[in-house]
Amino acid sequence: MHKYICNNAVPLTPSPLRPNSSTTFDNDYYPVLLQNKGLFTSDAALLTTKQSKNIVNELVSQNKFFTEFSQSMKRMGAIEVLTGSNGEIRRKCSVVN
Repeated sequence: MHKYICNNAVPLTPSPLRPNSSTTFDNDYYPVLLQNKGLFTSDAALLTTKQSKNIVNELVSQNKFFTEFSQSMKRMGAIEVLTGSNGEIRRKCSVVN
């Protein structure tokens, strides 16, 4: 994943969200996070409680990461999409229209 940074020469230069990140889908984020090299405040927040730090430590294992990712994709696939008058697109995420 990339965020975009601006400079005078090129207005939208991609910048990696993780230092030395690879282009493959893997769990590299978690070892980097444990080295306190997360990019965002929300990354560092994952290390502030025992419960979330334990999860980060588990996901350092490539096998555990892919098992958990697989399970989460199954759960997301089971979410029913609301259509027509059964749902709404919020104009502001935190407030029901």
